[in-house]
Amino acid sequence: MNRILNIYSLEDAKLELAKINVSSQGVEVMASKAIGLSIKLIQVNLGAANILKQEMLSIGGDAAVARGVVNGKLEFSDIILLGNLDKIKKLVKKLNYQTIFGLPEIKQDLINIIDNLENPQGKILNCNGTKLELNETKIMGILNVTPDSFSDGNQYLDTDKAVKRALEMIMEGADIIDIGGESTRPGAKEVNAKTEIERVNPIIKKLREKTNIPISIDTTKAKVAKEALQAGASILNDISALQFDADMIKVLQNFPEVPVVLMHMQGTPETMQDNPHYDDVIEEILSFFKERINFCEENGINRERIIIDPGIGFGKRQEDNLVILKKISEFKCLGVPIIFGASRKSFIGNIYDSDSTERLAGSLASTAFAFQNDIEIIRVHDVNEQKNFLNVMKEIREA
Repeated sequence: MNRILNIYSLEDAKLELAKINVSSQGVEVMASKAIGLSIKLIQVNLGAANILKQEMLSIGGDAAVARGVVNGKLEFSDIILLGNLDKIKKLVKKLNYQTIFGLPEIKQDLINIIDNLENPQGKILNCNGTKLELNETKIMGILNVTPDSFSDGNQYLDTDKAVKRALEMIMEGADIIDIGGESTRPGAKEVNAKTEIERVNPIIKKLREKTNIPISIDTTKAKVAKEALQAGASILNDISALQFDADMIKVLQNFPEVPVVLMHMQGTPETMQDNPHYDDVIEEILSFFKERINFCEENGINRERIIIDPGIGFGKRQEDNLVILKKISEFKCLGVPIIFGASRKSFIGNIYDSDSTERLAGSLASTAFAFQNDIEIIRVHDVNEQKNFLNVMKEIREA
């Protein structure tokens, strides 16, 4: 039966070509022609925009530019290169002879994009001495040690119950345990550092006696982070991306083998849903992460230690959350691992009427998108169900 082939990767393309007995050399040459690519370049100089447009046309592709570029009325324009992997490779070769208008920098960005696509590298995360290989989607199990978290508040304030639940999640397949002593749900009030420490540290210490699994401390306070890392935590998860506490960067400098999760949020948990607004949610979050990553690197925190979280539900409208999920792979351009946390969140309840305990179906649907886009870590409540779901997805992919 004649049909359209669904080709998601170079490996898919090579397999389909081999099936029809294409020569091995032909497979290598033609596979890149099967991978459609649309690459967006931001604020390109007018001269570079016109050169890129002409070069793409010359190799059978195209480049979309803003009105006013061709007649020289604009100084800068965003560009979308339209073609396939093969054509982008040809464009890079043509740019070897261009030394003006910022084209050498654009060429290098394109080389990096091609390399990431052709040679995806499974990153290894050093969690204070424990290595976590991010060769497939990993599970971060949520343990809220709070009276008011939106889904499991007041369930694990008792240390023994919290440790028991953490061990259960590990048995179910969690690769990381994320412990937080302050609710970050919309409208949540801030708690002091002393209270946070009293909630989380006994759990971290007891859990560390029983397992060497990476433990993430979910906090925005440097004092809490320092105490938790000394107690045995091995990842810092800061929803403010190091913005709420100026001393947080010093904590990371003093724990050189601890990775940090930088999350995007508008406002604070108490105010973030008052009136969030974006003109282009993906572009604005990418700009935020670029600035935060630069801040980290300027302060001695190398890129290998950085993870990003686009912050579903943190200062986002319904449409923003859905666009972030739909376009989650676009955050890969930053070259760092991504955490995606959609589990039980209210955007699911806005799609079908449900409270937080009735959103497993929506949570799994979100995980499907994350898995299909090779997102490194999902942050979830229902570890057992999520692990089984990922196992099925993996078997289908490898069929």
